[in-house]
This record gives sequence, structure tokens and C-alpha cells, in this order.
Amino acid sequence: MSEYLPPEVITQILIRLPVESVVKCTAVCKAWYNLIKDPSFISGHLEAASASPSPHSDLLLLRLVRYGREVYQLRRDNDALEAYKQFLLPFVCGDGYFTVVCTCNGLICLADLWDIILWNPSIHKHFILPMSVLSYGLTSLSTLGFGFDSRTNDYKVLLFVPKSSSTENLTEVWLFSLNGCYWKKVSEIYPKHDWSRCKQAIVKGAFHWTTCSFNSNGDLFSHMILAFDISTEKFYAMDYPETLVHFAHEVLLTKYEDSIAVVTQNFDDGQIELWVMKDYGESSSWTKVLHSIDENGELVFGVECIDVFGVRKNGEVLLKVEWVDEDDYDLATLNLKCHQQEQELKLVHGNKVEYDDLFVGSFMESLVLLDIGQGHNV
Repeated sequence: MSEYLPPEVITQILIRLPVESVVKCTAVCKAWYNLIKDPSFISGHLEAASASPSPHSDLLLLRLVRYGREVYQLRRDNDALEAYKQFLLPFVCGDGYFTVVCTCNGLICLADLWDIILWNPSIHKHFILPMSVLSYGLTSLSTLGFGFDSRTNDYKVLLFVPKSSSTENLTEVWLFSLNGCYWKKVSEIYPKHDWSRCKQAIVKGAFHWTTCSFNSNGDLFSHMILAFDISTEKFYAMDYPETLVHFAHEVLLTKYEDSIAVVTQNFDDGQIELWVMKDYGESSSWTKVLHSIDENGELVFGVECIDVFGVRKNGEVLLKVEWVDEDDYDLATLNLKCHQQEQELKLVHGNKVEYDDLFVGSFMESLVLLDIGQGHNV
């Protein structure tokens, strides 16, 4: 029997290995090094991992800030949220702690007042975007989006930049291409809504933000959803649930299965509602699937929902809860579909929640960025 394996067989073997093993294989020989660092191999490895879910692809990223220190944890996306890996930042934030814009295909997009960084902690690589489009860095009014263009196999960052010198109060919109390593202006728009309060969700190849406008007195006037198709590079708008258009409290936009959902939180009475757009793009399909207080004003689950972090791949809502009459916080998941439509709250045992800021997002390990140089170099 021949000991020789054809190159295509070697490729198919390597492409199915976990990220850590593949990176080690770059040291075997020059041929394997060149093969693994080829963009087509990196894309193929990502496609294989996406097509066959594994413990390395079904993960959650938790970014916790406690006493000014950032900790990045990977948890398995299962009932227990088992610890998998933990990372420390390989760079220093210039202003407190980083904003986590989004996670996508193993990349974490981070931003502070001076930098926008794409970081792949699984392979210890990061790329700092050139900031030539900004004269004085980011501001609290700058809004970011980050995602993957499957049509061109490119990662893109969208940036809203208020033009403070403009008498018409224009906002510039810039788009960065990782493949080309350049910024280009997308459009100038008249911002009828407050971009500084935007929250991103990626659904059907488009960025989505919830935005709000204010009247002349500075009071909240209305909500809407702004979307940007990553491939066509076009904006479009979507309506909020009618009863929430003038909602004056915290609002979170998140992905729910293959559509979007809106989570509202009333800090006056602790009420939380979850609305799902059952048929994406159809405003008439908004449906309320969760209300944390019943018709008698009682807490439905005997706990107060403090924060809603988003929706997991299995459709369960991940949230932080506080026991009634106790000063104790826990991480919990809410199953909206079990027991003939009865909702079930499950505590994630051993996961006491103590943090100053927390981000939760889906994550998978990947080789993205392996083919480019560290830092600014491409």
C-alpha cells in the first residue's frame, strides 16, 4: 500500500481539524504552511465548521468588565454554559474598556475612542483598521457595524461619522473592506434618528440597528429599525411594533432564529417584553412572546429580570435575574417553546453574575486573519 496521500486528500483531512490543531500543522512543512495560510483553505475550513456544528463552533463569547479589567470567556452553548477557554486582551484600551461591536466567524470587532480592531483570539491574531477617515478619533455619537459579505468573501465595517462642522447636521457613512484594506464613502444622510443609541443585529446578510428620534424638547419621539445590506451596500427601514414606537425606556434589538426581535425594559416597574417579527420584513407579523409581569402585576417566574443579553441559537433567551427579596444575581435561560407553549426559566448553575459591563454573543473558532500580518500590516 502506498504511503503517499494526494494533496486533495490532505486538504480534506486538515480542513476538518479543530483550529488549534490546524495551526500546529503549519509547522509540519512548508507545503502545509502555504496550504493552510491560503485564503481558499481558510474559507473552506470555515464552511466545513459551519456545516457541521461541533464543540468548537457552538460557543458563546462572554466579555466581562470588573473593576476596570476585561475578561473574555468562551462558554459551550449548552444548558450549563460550561467554561471552554479564557483570553486576555493582547492590546491596551485607550479609554477605560473596549466596546464590543459584534462577533462574526470567529472575529471580535472592538472599538475605543482611537481604534477599531478585528481580533481572532483563537489564533492570537488581530488587525487594527487604518483611521484615515477620522480626524479626531471616534466619539460617543459614532456608530459601528461589523459583518461578513458572503458574496465577495469579505469582512466589512460600517461607520457613521457625524459632521460637527456641517450646518445641515449631516452624517457621513463610511465602509471598510478588509480584503481591499480601504475605506469608501457610502452616502451622506440626514440623521432624523439618534445614531448614538444604535444596537446591532445581523440577520439575512444585513446590519440592523434600533434608532430613535427626539422632538424639539429633547423628549423621545419614535423608534424605527434601520438596516444595511452588507452585499448590496444599500439602506432600508423597518417598522417597530406599533405599541413600541413611542416606548421611552431601554430597547434591545437582537437576532431571533432567522428574524429579528425587540426586547423592552421598563426601569420604573421592572417589566420586560420580547417581541418577535415572525415573518421577516412584515411589520404586521410582530408578536409579543414574553411579558415578565402577569395581569395581576406579579413576577411571572418569581425573579426579577435585570438584563436581557440576547437570544441563543436554540431560541432560548439569555438573561440576568435577581431573586425576589434577595440580593443575589444569576445567569438564566428562558425557553419560550417548551411544555405545550408554557415558558420555562432555567438557572445556569454555578454562574453568579458579577460585572460592571457584560457582552454576550454567539461565537465559533476559525482561521480568519491567519493569512494576514499582525496589527496594521496586510
